[in-house]
Amino acid sequence: MYLLVKVLTHFIIWLTCKRFSIFNKAVTATETPLVLGCHHPNSFLDAILIGAQMKKRVHFLTRSDVFQNKFAAMVMRSVNMIPIYRIRDGKDNLSKNDVTFELCREIIKKGEHVLIFVEGFCLHQITLQTPLKKGAPRLLIQGWKDGADVKLLPVWIRFNSFTAFPKEVDINFGSAFGKELAGVSNEEGVMMQAINKETERQLLQLSTITHSRAGIPTALLFLPALLGFITHVWLYVPVQQLARKLQGSIHYDSVLFTVLALSYPLYLLGIMLVLCFSVGIFYALAVGLVLPLLARSYTLWK
Repeated sequence: MYLLVKVLTHFIIWLTCKRFSIFNKAVTATETPLVLGCHHPNSFLDAILIGAQMKKRVHFLTRSDVFQNKFAAMVMRSVNMIPIYRIRDGKDNLSKNDVTFELCREIIKKGEHVLIFVEGFCLHQITLQTPLKKGAPRLLIQGWKDGADVKLLPVWIRFNSFTAFPKEVDINFGSAFGKELAGVSNEEGVMMQAINKETERQLLQLSTITHSRAGIPTALLFLPALLGFITHVWLYVPVQQLARKLQGSIHYDSVLFTVLALSYPLYLLGIMLVLCFSVGIFYALAVGLVLPLLARSYTLWK
């Protein structure tokens, strides 16, 4: 399930993002375990987009209330989401975080990555929300105690809009740091402060990095873009209307992206099956290849 979601994410990024830029892409191939300390402006879409860029498997710390539905919990666990409990979830539930962090310890020992949102909450914002929480330093320090060569990698994600289509997205990866900070003090509280200070410093720096977009003359794209609009409006409008029920909600973009990722392959398959039985498999395959290109043309033209 995890690999399928990763493939679908890359496909929908290509389909719906006018520009998708990555700074310091080389770190995405890091083999040693990482704690990804991320900025969090746009609900679970942040985790989907960032996690899909990493070569190694990523596990995501996710607010616990979304696990209340048994079916939703099953699906989210299948894509490596782990519940994290906040004070607003009730003081009685905070002790469950011991199980969560123990699971993260085992993940780091296996050499895989853990993604955590260092601000501790999600808010449509373009600035860093401080003070940073203690979760990421706790994971890092425990990893060192377990003998793991784990590092913290600050990650900044930026959207041109939280509601507009198409999207322009920047993911800026910082420089991973680790045991070199362990020498600042033997006291865990001081070490946590040092880790958060370095994370904050890098995130503020990453927030200033911008990306340019190589433009394509819109006149060249007009005809394929028009065909892309005509052939896809039947899918996009109902999906957008569904997401618009959350207009003003922090989950709008995430719902739109997720439903498109799930429905577009079915949309293509349905058209291809109709063509296969009516005019032949050759035409069905040809249309199956051309339709995504037309949709991409509209995204670039708009």
